[in-house]
Amino acid sequence: KRINRDGPRVLDGFPEPVRCADDELQPLLQSGAIVVDTRSAAEFAAGHVPGVLNIPLDRSFTTWAGWLLPYDAEFHLIVDLRAPGHVEEAVRDLAMIGLDRVAGVFDASAATAVDASSSEGAQRIERVERVDRVERVEQIALVELAERMKDERFTVVDVRGASEWEEGRVPGAINIPVGYLAERIESIPRDLPIVLHCQSGARSAIASSVMLREGVPVLNLVGGMSAWRAAGLPVEQ
Repeated sequence: KRINRDGPRVLDGFPEPVRCADDELQPLLQSGAIVVDTRSAAEFAAGHVPGVLNIPLDRSFTTWAGWLLPYDAEFHLIVDLRAPGHVEEAVRDLAMIGLDRVAGVFDASAATAVDASSSEGAQRIERVERVDRVERVEQIALVELAERMKDERFTVVDVRGASEWEEGRVPGAINIPVGYLAERIESIPRDLPIVLHCQSGARSAIASSVMLREGVPVLNLVGGMSAWRAAGLPVEQ
């Protein structure tokens, strides 16, 4: 609202962010800086530096960047520099919605340029202790979840919109749309394993990165609600 009232900063063309060296990433994360990994959800899930957000550079990039990134603070990007034009595309698209404070860009090689020799402590909350490990997003298949729910309890968080949740949900799921997840993260119980899901898996992948950035381990449901319905599993109205 403030930016709409006063107007954004005047840009002399789109900003050209500084190219950062891979070894600068960990100290940056330790300082609490915001770093966005723009690789695909699958690449991010397979391995990433703890403490980064994942917002894939696709058609929904600006939608979720607008939800999750601050308009009044600097942030950094991780972009696959082998892909021609990706940096320019990301910077331009962000600037067009007022996110014009890209302080620097890392190559995708920085995303996993950490000591992966040990997985111990990969889910520690303390960011300084976490950034020297490769972290992964643990996936769970819907059939496995449905089978395990017969004997185990889970906290299932549906990160779709409220109207989608009302139309049908995994039994017992709570609803926190992904855009509100960061501000409502403390309301999620931690005494049970947390499973995130959306309609198809795209939003829950982003939500997983939000949770992991705060040091909260999660499971991402593969296929989301669409696959759950298609498998004929119970749906709560």
